[in-house]
Amino acid sequence: MDKWLKTGTLKRSASRTGIRTTDLAAVGITVDQQDDNYEVQRPTDWPVQVNESTDVSDMSILLVIARYLNVNELEENLLLCYPFTKRCTGEDIFNAIQDYLCENEIDWAKFCGICTDCGKFMSGCYEGLRGRIKTVAPHVTWSHCCIHSQSLAAKPLRDPLKEVLNQSVKVVNFIKD
Repeated sequence: MDKWLKTGTLKRSASRTGIRTTDLAAVGITVDQQDDNYEVQRPTDWPVQVNESTDVSDMSILLVIARYLNVNELEENLLLCYPFTKRCTGEDIFNAIQDYLCENEIDWAKFCGICTDCGKFMSGCYEGLRGRIKTVAPHVTWSHCCIHSQSLAAKPLRDPLKEVLNQSVKVVNFIKD
């Protein structure tokens, strides 16, 4: 687990024949796959999703998920998983991402878009993550995750409507998996 947190390596089933290990830290993305050998295209632009949340032990965890084109298939993998041991600000989030990118020689020019929740530390245009990224990568476009907004809007729903929404979320998550 510690190695996974440090390197951003995510193991998952790639096909019926084996397990693929995708390590996005190596800019030229490496793929080890049993039985199936195919070439992985070097990604040009990475849209990423940044999420900071608190787990059940009240520990803040930063997740950065990158999307890229692998041959003719769009893939989504974990780029960074970073635990925060103290309070978390937009600058802390930026520094964690910046340190990871520098350590693994990944340039901000690779990023084309960033999606976050509407949190104060994420969306602040001067002090938040958005403002900090704009200083080093002004070309990056910014968007807010619509699921977070819909989740907040759904809180005051009456029980029958909330149940329909919960079932819809379960169906979407089932299809996604």
